[in-house]
Amino acid sequence: MGLDVQIKQRVFGNKTMPLEVILGNILHYGSYDNYQLMIGELGETEFIAYNPKCIGRGFSIIWNPKENKEITLRLPLPSTNQEIKDFYEAVERMVKYWNGKLIVDNQPMNLSNFMAGLDTMMDSNSRIIKDLARRVLDSGHSFLLASAMWDLSIGVDEAKLFFSNSDNFTKWLHKRQLVDANYKIPRFYKADDSIFGLYLLFNDEPSLFPYHPVLPKEITEYKPEKRMVFEGWKVWLIIKGEKTPLCEMDYDKFVTLLPDDIKLRYDAERFYLRGLTEEEVRQLATKN
Repeated sequence: MGLDVQIKQRVFGNKTMPLEVILGNILHYGSYDNYQLMIGELGETEFIAYNPKCIGRGFSIIWNPKENKEITLRLPLPSTNQEIKDFYEAVERMVKYWNGKLIVDNQPMNLSNFMAGLDTMMDSNSRIIKDLARRVLDSGHSFLLASAMWDLSIGVDEAKLFFSNSDNFTKWLHKRQLVDANYKIPRFYKADDSIFGLYLLFNDEPSLFPYHPVLPKEITEYKPEKRMVFEGWKVWLIIKGEKTPLCEMDYDKFVTLLPDDIKLRYDAERFYLRGLTEEEVRQLATKN
């Protein structure tokens, strides 16, 4: 669910759209690499804009520095009211700069009419947040929410918070994405007719690990010539600067061995692990 906008320059226009006009004085940008936003990097044709003072889900902008015909923006919903406002203001800046044509969800629209719909969109957003929270509460299943910095997972605890007050959604998104940590993504390795997933734990590196890893689509939809068996999840314990891991540990065992006071709930699917000292990592390896 989202709001799709196209801005087209008129037939005889040939101005490119400066990044400064798109961002204004508030927005920052980045592009994704391994599910994590690389702040300050532009993709070849697309990037994510976000407000660092109120980090939400970010909105995508299809653009390159030489583009002088058309720019496409997409605002995911639900979002935050601040992000909706930022999105509308970005559209307004760009349309005015190009004196361009505006198309909203495949329908031509006058800029003044588009801007007049801001309050209505914010009201609708609050209802969407509560509807999402209700679905999670009714089903008991978590919901994966693509967000600016990385994916976040809404569980029953979060849903209760959002259902009681949709403003809590904004506070939660911003607070979670301010966390300075490495969002752990698995690597996959083949061995004969099998494949296994591997996470890496380094000393002195705050990290976000999943409680229970899930195979991504790239693996579940992979169709090799020979049938591959998934052997499970492992983690390497590594001391920075050393050439070989201390040990290879079963992932579930790794999670179980971590004390609760350093394994803090982050969202419905991940926990925050503070940076373990070299001594703590070596001690953990002895329990393998």
